[in-house]
Amino acid sequence: MKKLLLPLILINSINVLAQEEPSFLETFISDTNDHRKDIHNYIISLSSSVDNYFDDEEDIKINRKNYAAAYGLIELSAIKNQHENLSFDQRVRIKLKLPKLKDKFRLVFESDEIDENKDYIENKKSNQDDDFNLALSYQTLKDYAELKAKVGIKLRSKLDPFLKLSARKTWEDVNGIDYVIGQDVKQSVIKKLETTSYYEVAKKFNDYYSLHQYTEYYWHSSESRDSQILPSIHLKQKIDAKNHLTYSFNSNIDNIDTNLRIKRHSLQLKYRHFIKKWLYVDTIPENYYSYDDNFKPKYAMRFNLGMYFNKSSYK
Repeated sequence: MKKLLLPLILINSINVLAQEEPSFLETFISDTNDHRKDIHNYIISLSSSVDNYFDDEEDIKINRKNYAAAYGLIELSAIKNQHENLSFDQRVRIKLKLPKLKDKFRLVFESDEIDENKDYIENKKSNQDDDFNLALSYQTLKDYAELKAKVGIKLRSKLDPFLKLSARKTWEDVNGIDYVIGQDVKQSVIKKLETTSYYEVAKKFNDYYSLHQYTEYYWHSSESRDSQILPSIHLKQKIDAKNHLTYSFNSNIDNIDTNLRIKRHSLQLKYRHFIKKWLYVDTIPENYYSYDDNFKPKYAMRFNLGMYFNKSSYK
C-alpha cells in the first residue's frame, strides 16, 4: 500500500509547491507561450496545405478558423518496474483538419497505437526505436453505426502499409446505462491480419462518478496461438475540473504457450492533474500478478507529462 500511496503524496506535494511558488510555473508558461503558438500555427498551415492539395478549388466559406481544431500532442513518460532501472518513453500525435473534404477525413501522424488493455507498464521498455503511423482516415456516422476506414504506413525499419476498418455502435441511456459494441479489422504486410472485438457497459451515477465494464477479444492470424481475452472494470472519479482518478482491475486470458488460461491480474490507479487545459501530469501506480512469476505480487509505476499544442495552449 505504501508503494501505491507514496507517488500520490509526492505528486500532490509538487502541486502544493506549485501553488505556493507560482513564479517558476508562470515563468515557464510565459516563456514558452510564443513557441506553443508558433507550433500550433504551423499545424494549422500544414492542415490548410494538405487540404488544398486534395482539393485546390477556392472555397470562400472556408478560412483559417476552420482549421483551428487541428492539434498536436507530445507526452513524455518515465517508467519504473520492480527490480529494474528507470526507463523512458514518448508519444507524439498530430491531427490535421481537412474541411474541404467535409471533415470526414483526417490526416494523422502518431506514435504506434497504444492499447492500455494489452500494453502493460512493466512490459514497456525504453523506446529508442519508435514506430510511427502516418494515416489518412475516413469517418462517417450512419443511423446503424459509426464507420471508420484508415489507410496508412507504419514507419519502421521496414515500411509496413496497413488498412484498418472499424465499426462501432452505441446505445445511450438505456434504463440509465450506455452500451457500446465494436469491431476492428487490420491488415498489414508484416503483422498480417489482426482483429479486435469489444463491448463496453457504462453507468453514470452523477457528474463525478461512473462505472465501466470493458472486454475485448484480440486475434492475430500470423500466430497459430495468439488469442487474448481482456476483461476490465474501471471506476472513474472527477474530483474537480483539474483532477481525475480512475481505479481499474484488469485481467489477461490468452493461449500463448499454454492452453487458454489467466496470465495476469492487475490493480491500477491513474491520477491525472491538469496544470492548465493544455498541460497535464499523470501518476499511474500498478500492482500486478503474472503467470510467469507464479502470481507473486509486483509493482510498476508510470509518470506522464503531456502537452497539447492547440488553440487553448496560448490563451
